[in-house]
Amino acid sequence: MQFLAQHKTAAARALALGVLILLHAAPLAATTPTTGPWVDAVTTLQTAFTGTIARGLSLVAIVIGGLMFAFGEGGSKRALAGIIFGLGMTLGAANFITWLF
Repeated sequence: MQFLAQHKTAAARALALGVLILLHAAPLAATTPTTGPWVDAVTTLQTAFTGTIARGLSLVAIVIGGLMFAFGEGGSKRALAGIIFGLGMTLGAANFITWLF
């Protein structure tokens, strides 16, 4: 009977120790980052492709394409269409992904 009582006490001590370890580990688990190391890089790229500089460069590209069209440069319609569709896909992709998720 004494053997059984000793094992119950040891099991109770082990359980108490496990609970204490979990209680001390819970704040550490709450403060660890849940995102991967690439999230900052992806956010930087998203800002670069959709920020004010990208929109300003897009405006300049459209103006240049419009001037090419106005002065009759060869293939200007194709270049202007490529600029507009390319910029639309680039600037719209980030908004689409944000909307999707």
